[in-house]
Amino acid sequence: MAQIDYSIGFSRSEVEEILAIHKAELKKTLAAWSDSGSSVTKRQLDEIHLVIASCQAALRKLDPDTYGKPARIAQSTVGVIPK
Repeated sequence: MAQIDYSIGFSRSEVEEILAIHKAELKKTLAAWSDSGSSVTKRQLDEIHLVIASCQAALRKLDPDTYGKPARIAQSTVGVIPK
């Protein structure tokens, strides 16, 4: 599942509000299924974790002084290898 970029179209306070709502959802998210007399209850955490990770990345972009700078990937080069 692709990560959502909340730094586009959202303010810092809106992203913080989305983050707070999803952090609260972690405590109460349950899903229940039943089929042929048997039932299963499972926590649906993947979607919530995706939104939380997206909010954290957006906050690092929107306010790097408070939330830290976004992770950057460096590239290295290899020179000529002597024989």
